[in-house]
Amino acid sequence: MILLIALLLTLSAANVGRAVQAVRYSTRLPDLPLTVSLDYFAAMGGFWGVAFLICAIGLSLFRDWGRRSTLAAVTLFQLNVWANRLLFSVSDYARQTIRRDVILTVTLLLLFWIPLHLPPIRQMFQRTRS
Repeated sequence: MILLIALLLTLSAANVGRAVQAVRYSTRLPDLPLTVSLDYFAAMGGFWGVAFLICAIGLSLFRDWGRRSTLAAVTLFQLNVWANRLLFSVSDYARQTIRRDVILTVTLLLLFWIPLHLPPIRQMFQRTRS
């Protein structure tokens, strides 16, 4: 469980870092031509950073809502990443890395879905509900 919490905190920090970088770029390079606004990247990074932090807190407190929200957040995050990629990526590099990114997506989802669905883990979270 500690590894999943650490991974959630890492995802949170990475997304907050992405939001900070987007804000910095938008103020320093306001005329930078992009397929999508830096404000969008800042908002998405901030949103996912906060969402993963809340999930990490829920998991660390062994709350059932933390387990369920973690599964939802990780899955929705990956859907958001792929939607962004399919809608906004125009580089050759993005097309060349599709296989690798599919493997990384499946790996991340399995890292959360398998342990959080194991019967002993589910029982541990359900005990704290009552």
